[in-house]
Amino acid sequence: MKAQISFVEFLTSITIFLGFTVYIAFQISTFIPNYLNEIKAERMRCEAFQLSELLINDPGDPVNWYLTNFNNVKRLGLLDETKNRTNFLSENKILAFEGNCSKNYQEVKRKLELDYDFSLILKDGKSGEIKINCYPSATIKRYTNTTIRRIVAYEKNGEISYGEMLLQVW
Repeated sequence: MKAQISFVEFLTSITIFLGFTVYIAFQISTFIPNYLNEIKAERMRCEAFQLSELLINDPGDPVNWYLTNFNNVKRLGLLDETKNRTNFLSENKILAFEGNCSKNYQEVKRKLELDYDFSLILKDGKSGEIKINCYPSATIKRYTNTTIRRIVAYEKNGEISYGEMLLQVW
């Protein structure tokens, strides 16, 4: 009986193998939902930063979109195209963005090509006045909320002012 095992030894080894296989499968199944949630959260953080960068450092398309019909706007951006400075916003674009967002949030969201809901607040650094307060009418609470804070500058009544832009994506 060399090199032969009994049925009991075979049954024991199969049971141990199946036990380890089930244990590993269970561990993987509990790990995957957390992993997928973290991937979604990271994607949201990335998209929020890209949106803040687009709003602050892109003039939009067309460049003078605040003068045209909002339906003809392809891309929103708040950069002052006449100054050619990074993080320097146009007062006219700020006013136009606030007006359009308060009238039709969903259209602004569509122009920004966002999958998530967002809120945008632009607060003057000296006076505390809120220049932009853009948010949806109904808020849905989700697992992840990403907040991006950016310091911006803009010209107000002929002098340069600064402010803080707070962008939340959920």
